[in-house]
Amino acid sequence: MKKIEVLKIESLSREPLIVEGFLFKGKNKKAPKIAIVGPMEAQGILPLYCASKLVDFFKNKIDKKKIKGDILIIPSINHYAFNSSKRFWPLDNTNIDMMFPGYDLGETTQRIAKKVFDVLEGYDYGVILEKRDDPVNCIPYIKVFQNEFEDIKSAKKFGFKFIHHKKMKSIDTVGLQYNWQLWGTKAFSIMCPTTNRVNKRVSDRINQAILRFMNKNKIIDFSIFNAYDSTLIEDNEIGVIKSSKSGIFVAKVESGTYVTKNQSMGEIIDSLEGEVISEFLAPYDGMITCFYNNSLIYENAVAFRIAKIG
Repeated sequence: MKKIEVLKIESLSREPLIVEGFLFKGKNKKAPKIAIVGPMEAQGILPLYCASKLVDFFKNKIDKKKIKGDILIIPSINHYAFNSSKRFWPLDNTNIDMMFPGYDLGETTQRIAKKVFDVLEGYDYGVILEKRDDPVNCIPYIKVFQNEFEDIKSAKKFGFKFIHHKKMKSIDTVGLQYNWQLWGTKAFSIMCPTTNRVNKRVSDRINQAILRFMNKNKIIDFSIFNAYDSTLIEDNEIGVIKSSKSGIFVAKVESGTYVTKNQSMGEIIDSLEGEVISEFLAPYDGMITCFYNNSLIYENAVAFRIAKIG
């Protein structure tokens, strides 16, 4: 293993920000190379944990002879935000993942993005570990944008239940996934639940998917069981169920649960009198992809998302 310095930023009030990557050199120079990037904002606890456990795996758990292609893991980029309990870059509240491919004479986060992107160029495959923006419990899945660069066949090799084939917005053109793809890397985002606690069962599932992907692409020689034949889901195939009232939210189903039309998925309880004031019924057959993860819910908040069946 070689520890590399991706970037270093001096600070007047604290220790320098040093972003490090962990490079595991492969034994076969012709084998594909992969880079894995952890969270760029500081609410991605599960992505951070997954990335750090991958470093531990390749450092301590696997026979180095089984590493065929180069593997670079950058577990965290925005240490300052983690240390100050902020979500984005603490000095100006900007999102690093909206600054790619970066600019070395620009604002701080543009310079950070440029340094990171310079290190990431040239890899055959790229994986971004990120969390959803909304407060939900979701099953892990792959997100790829609809553009001329997406590789659905490769995305299926992770073995997640589904792949969200998402329409691009103009803002997505400044994200890492799109810019990585633009410069020749087959890039994928693994979407993780929004949680500030480590769920080891979920993190194991995510890291097994990454190892499965590496094995199928001959980056490592490490056999792992097959998982799902991923279903491709477009935006219009995901239904949104919103709350009709505010109160205490009680979900009766978990993410990944299959429901039938008119099945009860949850309810809202009057926060003062304890009565059930609203019930969520499945509008069609489908699978719960995510549900609201707070106990108090506002009127018109998104309570469930369902991938439609048929």
